[in-house]
Formats: sequence, structure tokens, C-alpha cells
Amino acid sequence: MRVLQYITPSHIGGAEIHLLRLAVALRERGHYVKVVCPAGRPLIGPLRSHGLPLLAPRTTGKLDPLTLWRVGRLLRDERFDLLHTHLSTASLLGSIAAHRSGRPAVATVHGFNTATCYRFADQLIAVSAAVRDHLVGQGVPAARIEVIHHGVPEEMLTRPPAGEAFRRSLDLPPGASLVAAVGRLSPEKGQQDLILAAAHLPADVHVVIAGSGAARPRLAALARSLGVASRLRLIGYVADILPVLDAADLVAVPSRREALSLAALEAMARGRPVVASRTGGLPEVIRDGETGLLVPPADPVALAGAIARLLADPPLRAALGRAARRRVEANFRFAVMLDRVESLYRRLAG
Repeated sequence: MRVLQYITPSHIGGAEIHLLRLAVALRERGHYVKVVCPAGRPLIGPLRSHGLPLLAPRTTGKLDPLTLWRVGRLLRDERFDLLHTHLSTASLLGSIAAHRSGRPAVATVHGFNTATCYRFADQLIAVSAAVRDHLVGQGVPAARIEVIHHGVPEEMLTRPPAGEAFRRSLDLPPGASLVAAVGRLSPEKGQQDLILAAAHLPADVHVVIAGSGAARPRLAALARSLGVASRLRLIGYVADILPVLDAADLVAVPSRREALSLAALEAMARGRPVVASRTGGLPEVIRDGETGLLVPPADPVALAGAIARLLADPPLRAALGRAARRRVEANFRFAVMLDRVESLYRRLAG
């Protein structure tokens, strides 16, 4: 099958990592995959490093007629069987181009977006039931939506532990505890609540946040104002996140709004308990008291309390981590997700 993937990213986060893994895996299964990604975006480098065929046009935003024309021509000239879009701008432009070119379009909805950007797609993939319900609430017929959770690649379940070297690189004091968070630095991801929580935690608890984004200066300033800057590491985007997860005693996902959280799944795959906000699709992944702990969103005191509880109880932490890994093995494997996406492609392409 010939599949054109189209994404319009401003950074590298869960949606971008998912697209990259999906494109590579489809190629390994014998499909021809090409990716459209606007020029100058951070994802261009990883796409090229994986040898994926790429179109990187200059673009002017959501209503860019030239990009719409280019995508439509590409679908026709290179005889693609279907278009798969990711993120709102790609889904709006791409599904219109596919419709005009007589090709089916499927759009993955990675967040709580307005349904307007997805009205022309033939089929929608919601990354969680919470996202599906959000779309249905805007009038999208449930029959057009299939819930396909993200999956964790087998490598994340099988690679040997790799956290010791990363802990040494942080130069942590002897006996220090480490809480990790992974995600785009943005207010809805709730890193500010994690920094506020750190102010309620003992001085031997350190926090490392992996990710890039516009909120970094504000987060650093908040840590300084609270007197916890010496216990916070903002390490930017990390291509290989496993050493960070392995080094942590637990992983925090303090999002104020979250469709699913690939970071939570990856932490669970590495046997790490997750303290997360009870919001969006997170309760579909984390079972409170069984594979992690759920707290109210935007509540730093509750977040600090849950973190302190796990750090003070190593047997509970280990038990939750083991259960978290088993849950990923049983319900969130990448190969199962890929099978479902392939099946959807075949139905759409006839």
C-alpha cells in the first residue's frame, strides 16, 4: 500500500514521535510511506535520519492554498492509496486535498481539538475514548471515529536498564530521590504544578523535566522564586528517553489537559509508577492505586502528597511499577496498534 503521512508540528512531542514510529513501522511491513512536513520544523531532522521520503514545503498557515494544491498533486501523481494526517492544520488542508483528489483521508486526533479541522476526513482515529467523546460532543458521528490508543514499541519492554549513567550525569547528592517528567513545555502540560509541588517536598527530592517549549523561561523563573532551582533540571528534548525514565524513582504526568500521554505509557513499560492528573485520557491508562496514583489536575499540594507517599514506600512503588508494566504488555503494545491502523487503511482504500 502507498501511504502519504502529513503532519504540521511546531515541536517534537507525543504526536510527532507517534508519526515517526508509525511511518518507520509501516515501511518495515512493506508499505511505501512518504511524509509531508513543513520546512524548518524540528521533526525534519529525525525524518531524514530515518531515511523516510519527504516533502518539506514552505507553508503559510491553516488556509494555505499552495500547500493544499501540492498535497493534492502529490496524492494523484504518485498514486497514493490514502492520506493519513496528524494535527489540526494538516488535517484541515490534507483532507480537503484528498477529497478533491479522490483519495480517502484518515486523521488521527491527538488532542481536544475543534471538530472543524476534521470535518472533511473520511475516518478519524481518536487516541483515547476521552478524545472520541469530545468529538462526539461537537456533533461528529460516532461511526466516523475509531479509538486506537498509542502503543509502546517492543524495544521499550526489552532494553536493559540504562539509568545509572544518567543519574551520575545529574550529579545528584547521595541518597537523593528523582522524579521525572517528559513532555512539551507548555501550561496545559502542568510542569508549573510539578515545580510548585517540589516546594512542598523534602530537600532530597530532585526533579528532571525533559522536553522543549516556550514555557521554559517561565518554569525556570518559577523554580528560582520558590527556592527549588538547585533541585530542578530542565534538560530539553531528549531523543532517547529510556535513560531518563530508568533513572527516576517515579514519573509525574501533571497535565491540566491530556488526551492520552505517550510518556505515561513509556514510563509504565519501564516499570515506573506514574503519578498523574485525573484528566482526559489518563484514567484510561493509569488505574489509581494499582498501576499508579491519580490526583486532581492543577493541585500541587495533592501532587506533592502522592509523590511523597510513593517515595516513602519503596515496596508500594515497586508493586505499582510491576503492575504498570504488565498493563502495558497486555493492552498497549505497538504491534497491536499498528495492526489496527493497517486494518483501517485497508477498509478505507478498498
